[in-house]
Amino acid sequence: MFQRPSATKVIITSFLVDFVDVSTSIIVAVITGSMVMIAEALQGLADLAASGFLLIGLARSGKPSDKRHPFGYGREIYFWTMLSGVLILGVTSTMSIYFGWQRFINPLPIHNINFAFAILGLSIATNGYAFSLSVKRLLRGRSILRIRKVFGSSSLIETKTAFVLDLMGVLAAVFGFLALVFYRITGNLMFDGLGAVAIGVILAIFGVILIIPIRELIIGQSASSEIEGKIREATMTQPEVKDVLDLKTIHIGSEKLLVNAEVSLKSNLTTKDIEGIIDRIKANIKKEVPEVKHIQVEVETP
Repeated sequence: MFQRPSATKVIITSFLVDFVDVSTSIIVAVITGSMVMIAEALQGLADLAASGFLLIGLARSGKPSDKRHPFGYGREIYFWTMLSGVLILGVTSTMSIYFGWQRFINPLPIHNINFAFAILGLSIATNGYAFSLSVKRLLRGRSILRIRKVFGSSSLIETKTAFVLDLMGVLAAVFGFLALVFYRITGNLMFDGLGAVAIGVILAIFGVILIIPIRELIIGQSASSEIEGKIREATMTQPEVKDVLDLKTIHIGSEKLLVNAEVSLKSNLTTKDIEGIIDRIKANIKKEVPEVKHIQVEVETP
């Protein structure tokens, strides 16, 4: 039976991978003088900070509801994810491109390049493993061919963010590795600068990829058509329900949905009957769609 990794495991794995990347990349950047390794260290720092933000957001979003926040703190994860995107796009990508440009201006030699190859290879492997955990959690046992659709519709914002961060780490290391391979073959230091610039561009692209979905969730994105279809089906299983006249959903956190449904019932029902039907509708929806945390069912008045 397929077991989906928990959100905490996905994020902590990403955090530990980033910590190793940062530590080793900084040391090797000093040893080699390579701008690619400086950019790789910046990418690792961005990932590390973003993973830290996610852990904070995940912890705070689990706080119970109170008078000021009657639907809980689930949406706080969106704030911390937004910070991650802004940090990557506005700070680390810019610095990576800047250091890459410095190589064109000051083409200083690179030393002990084999250390750089070793650390970049390690980064590809460790980020690849963390990335695989994010993929497993998103897919929930479904085909890898559905990853694009699942990524677009999933409410697992912390897992989607880890997915982006780990994929970004893999691509940054691959581009850095290739840049240094071309440097070793040609002896042209411009490839070291190009590698750092490429890493900066990758950071900028993935920063934007992080920010755009968060905007929709902050505004108030509805559930996917697939989820809304399940909610309608769960409602219609009650024999007294004639039709679902209106259905509104909104994400209020990772795997947390608020549902408002208006239903039409058969006639000649007492108030007690209607109350029982509403309770059964709510229970059935929560059973079929566990992400639903708050439900309001309204009955059409004649």
